[in-house]
Order: sequence, then structure tokens, then C-alpha cells
Amino acid sequence: MARIVHCHPGRTSYAYHVFTDLDFWDARKIVGDLASVRRNFSQEPPGREFPTQVVSEDISRSKKTKLENRIKKALVSPPRHLVVEGLLNDGFFEFDPLDYYPGRWNRKRMMHFTMHRLPLDNAALNSPYQTVVVEWKGEKIRVEKAKRKEKCDPMIRTKEESRKRLKVPACF
Repeated sequence: MARIVHCHPGRTSYAYHVFTDLDFWDARKIVGDLASVRRNFSQEPPGREFPTQVVSEDISRSKKTKLENRIKKALVSPPRHLVVEGLLNDGFFEFDPLDYYPGRWNRKRMMHFTMHRLPLDNAALNSPYQTVVVEWKGEKIRVEKAKRKEKCDPMIRTKEESRKRLKVPACF
């Protein structure tokens, strides 16, 4: 479940300001129109651990409770920008799934959730000549680059196929 850190009132100009360990894109989907979602580039709390800020100029008590309940119920996944940074710098990204997912989940469910949460269709990770492989390495899940055997250049023939290509944001 996601963690929330409240910003000290003296350090913010917003009526409501919290940091969360949800990924920016996941937080936008969860928060909806209740508040604004921003990236956290600061050091207190660190942006690598809490990559997202949720802020609002004016918020009622009921909306605040609803917002915090939504955030607390959300499942955390590795932040997309950390995955991309690891793949671009080191060629792989490795994480312990028990740091993010519930302990009662089996390995198959953790892998399924990882495959659908990570930006595997993004151009930075998946080009015509390279792809990304997600696999178990001991007790950790490893995401690494792999060369394709032949160039992959899919033809988009229908509107549905083009919509499927747009499901992952192009920026992190």
C-alpha cells in the first residue's frame, strides 16, 4: 500500500500538500480531479523514494479524506523513471517485489502486475532493434535490455492497433 508524507505547513503555499511513493502516472489516474499531481525533485523527502506530490489550493475535509483513502489503498510499483534510468545507465533494473507488492501474492501474479505496470512499450525501452526482457533472478525481478533477432517494424492497419500503441506515456 502507498505511503503518504505530509509537507510541513511552513514549507508550502498550498492548503493541502503531501508526498507519496506512487508513480507519477499512477497517482494521476488515482487522484483524478480531486487535486493536482506534480513530480517531486526535492531532497526532503527524497524524490527517488517519494516521486510524487499531491497538492491543492483549497480542499474540503471530505475530499481530503477521500483522496487519502484512494492513495492509501493503491498498490505501489517501481517508479517508471527509475526503471528507465536503470535500463539506460546500467542496461538492467532489478528490484525486490516484496518491497512493492503484498507478500500473499504468488510469483505469477507479481510478474503479471510488473508486466502491465512497467512502460515496456515506450520508445526508450523498446525499439525496432532492442526489446526488454522481464524475468525472475532468484528472489528479485530483473528487467533488462535484449537485442532482437531481426528488426521488428509492426504495421498499424486499424484505429484499434494505433490506440494500443498509445497506452504508455512517452515521458517520465
